[in-house]
Amino acid sequence: MKKVLYLSTILMLVSISLFEGLVIALLLYTFYLIARGDLRSYGRLFGPLVLYTIPTLLSTISYTPSQIGKGIERSVFLLVYPLGGKEKLGSEFFGKFNKFFILCGVLLMPVVLYNYYKTKVPAPIWGGVFEVGLLYAFFSISALSMFLYTKRKFYFLLFLLFMGFVFLSMRRSAMMGLAITLIIILYMLRGMIPKKTLFFVLSSLTLAGALSFTFLVERDPRFSTMVEVVLGEKSLNDQTLDTISSIRWQILKAGLEVVKRDLQEGNYLPLLIGHGINSGYYLEPRSPVGGVYESVFLLSEFIEKGFLGLLGILWLWWSYYSYILRFRPKSKEDFLVIPCLCFLSISLIGSVFTFFWDAMLPWMLLTFRIAERYLKRD
Repeated sequence: MKKVLYLSTILMLVSISLFEGLVIALLLYTFYLIARGDLRSYGRLFGPLVLYTIPTLLSTISYTPSQIGKGIERSVFLLVYPLGGKEKLGSEFFGKFNKFFILCGVLLMPVVLYNYYKTKVPAPIWGGVFEVGLLYAFFSISALSMFLYTKRKFYFLLFLLFMGFVFLSMRRSAMMGLAITLIIILYMLRGMIPKKTLFFVLSSLTLAGALSFTFLVERDPRFSTMVEVVLGEKSLNDQTLDTISSIRWQILKAGLEVVKRDLQEGNYLPLLIGHGINSGYYLEPRSPVGGVYESVFLLSEFIEKGFLGLLGILWLWWSYYSYILRFRPKSKEDFLVIPCLCFLSISLIGSVFTFFWDAMLPWMLLTFRIAERYLKRD
């Protein structure tokens, strides 16, 4: 599993196409191990992932067959998750992996800054601002973990630097995911870290949030409009709601009309399994942004994956957060496993106003399963 995690991490950062090629190979290997009976424990998230996968595939095959490639990518690929439990890794591995991952974050900074200088948009090797926000939220958690373990200020400075890149991306999903996940981590460590450390982390998060919000109010119409509404300078109407929400208000209304029509016409199968991936291209009213009804995930996921798919996601949320919120480190070495436990949290929280699926989600699930296997302590 060590080689798998290192290789998948490198490919995830360098090329999403190569990463997905590796995921296919790992997925076949996972099914092979399950068939042979060599992989008996599948992890607490396997059931929810299967419940999510089945309606996603069925609805895409039935209603949007042209999207079947994306349907497989956004469902079956996630079933690589059990492979992370193939073998138990020790705390020494998590320390080395965090250092390696932090080094990746440092080496990636010149690329992000160069792209920002050339295009005014921060971007890593592939992807754009969303990937910058998500990746540097991951790097931040690893740096914080190493700071808590070693007490070296160098790692705390890297934590602040990486966090700065998250706010540079100006992606609300990444900022929200990082902020709430940091609060969860502090809850995990309650009573175990010095008050001075707790003060520094909370102060840094508050300061970064305040500075970023001030900057965004000056540069981003979404934030400036929100402030104007709060101050009473503008009224709250369809136009201001669309500006604040990046037209998600308009998308939400279109999505509600789709559900309303299904209920009125008795389209019970789509209500159960969804209309399929990118069904916004075919439904009426069509999505204002193309194939998806990206508003609140409860609605957007329900339209594509139906009641069963949404139930799978909610079950996964419950299984995941009920587990990590009960986690309490038994030794200082357990601090090192926190990033692998919490990468998924950043994505899940950020998906509230986007989508459950992300191209890096198989990697997040693998890292969580590896951490889950380590904490079984058998």
